[in-house]
This record gives sequence, C-alpha cells and structure tokens, in this order.
Amino acid sequence: MSDKGTADNTLDASGVLVNGDNEPVCEKRDMENTNKHDDKPVRKLRGNHILALALRRMFKGPAPTLDHIIRFLSSGSGHDKFWMYFTKIVVWLYAKRGLKSAAERVRILSGLVADYRIMIRLVGLAPMAQFIRYGEQFPAQSRVLKWLDRVMNLSLVCYYPLEHAYWLGAHRIIPLSDKAVENAGYWSCRFWAVWVALQFVHLGEEYRGITKRRKNIFIQGKIDAAKMQEELDAVEADTKSWKIQLLINACYFPLTMHWSIRSSTFPDVAVGCFGTVAALAQAYNVWNATA
Repeated sequence: MSDKGTADNTLDASGVLVNGDNEPVCEKRDMENTNKHDDKPVRKLRGNHILALALRRMFKGPAPTLDHIIRFLSSGSGHDKFWMYFTKIVVWLYAKRGLKSAAERVRILSGLVADYRIMIRLVGLAPMAQFIRYGEQFPAQSRVLKWLDRVMNLSLVCYYPLEHAYWLGAHRIIPLSDKAVENAGYWSCRFWAVWVALQFVHLGEEYRGITKRRKNIFIQGKIDAAKMQEELDAVEADTKSWKIQLLINACYFPLTMHWSIRSSTFPDVAVGCFGTVAALAQAYNVWNATA
C-alpha cells in the first residue's frame, strides 16, 4: 500500500491486519462507520424537532392578516372582476408585441371569468328583492333620493332577467334564436346604463347632504371641541367614500354605453383600463369594510 494511512499496518501471527497500536484495522473502521450511521437518525430527529418548533411558533396564536384576506375573498369584493378587466390589458400588450398565442390564451381566460360572473348573477334577483324591501321600509330622507332609489331599483329588476335570458340562450340552455339572445344582451346593458346615469344624480344629492352636514357643524353654536372633531371626521369619511363611488361610476359609464350600442368602436383595451380602475376602487372599499 502506498498511502500514508496504511503504511504502518501489518499482519499479526493470526493473519489479521493490525495498526501500530496492535488494534485490528477492520474492527476500528467498522466502529467508525457504525458511529457515522448511528449519528444520522439523531441529526434527522433534531432537524424534525426544530422544524416542528418553527411551525408551531408560526401557526400559534391568531393570524389577523390571513383572517382579513379570507373575509375579503369571501365577500362580494369583485376581485374576479379585476381579473376579467385586467386580462384585457394583458391581451392588448401581448398582441402589440406579436405574441398571438399568449394573447389568445389570456383572451380565453378573460372570457371564462366574464362567463362565470354572469353565471353567479343568476340568483341576483333574490338579494335585489330584499334590498328593495329594505329601501321601502327605511326610505331615504330626501324625497328626490327616495324616488331615485325606486327608479334605479326598477332598472335593475329589468336588467337581471334580460341578462339571465342572454346567458342561458347563448349557452343553448333555453331555446332562443341568435337574434333574441343578442337583443337580450343589448337591452340588459341599456337598463344597466340607466342605473349608472341615475347614479350620477344620486351622488349629486348625496354630496348636497354631505355639504349641508359640514355647514351645520360650524353654525350650530357652542359645541364641545372633541364632539365637533368627531362629527367632522365622520363627514370627511363620507366625503372620501363619495369620491370613490364617483370614480367607480365614472369608469362604468363609458362601459355601459359601449355595451348598449350595436357595433360600438370602443376599443377593448379601454374597456380593460376603465374596468380595472373601477374594480380596484371597489376592492379598496371592501378591503376597508372587512378590516
């Protein structure tokens, strides 16, 4: 043998290879190998214990952020609406770069999300009936708002059945001609456009009420400073909510007009841009409401 580790090894009288200390080399190596193998399960158990402690610490106690996310996703947040509109922008970007295959795949995804959203609105009349009932039991204080609510509710009562007929007819679930399906789709969007147009009037009346409340805070005479600040904070919160609602409605208005007009030339990427902004604003409201 030529390496240093075996240079001092010799054979004893019985023919066993021993080292300089007269110890059998094979037995010593066997003991070293055994110790190495025995140490592996120990290291594995130690690693599993550390992992178990880490997982226990991670999942121990409340998880407010995760709970908030679940509440947000479980609500009617419209996060699926965001994907429906945002994918239209992605399709436009892919098509502009010549990635036709990728653009087609994303377009299919966008269509599936839109189809899903229409499907879940098949039961939309039930909560609508409850909303109308609540509005009649607790009407708005303003006479204008009271009648606006009634007309807007009526437009949605017309919108839902027409959209149901469009979706069911388009999927050949009910026997409707292509012309009837097309007409149902256009008229449903027109009733939605009526609602959006009236919502501008509704928001104008709401702003008048907010302005009046703010003015009354300053002219109501002597008032505790803390109470005055509390009322001003409430008015500011309502003003912020009003601005977001105005933004959402302003984004939906061109979309409803586009879908109400036959052979509209409104570009699909513009639909994606307006719809994405509206969806993000709605998601922002829901996120705060579910905090």
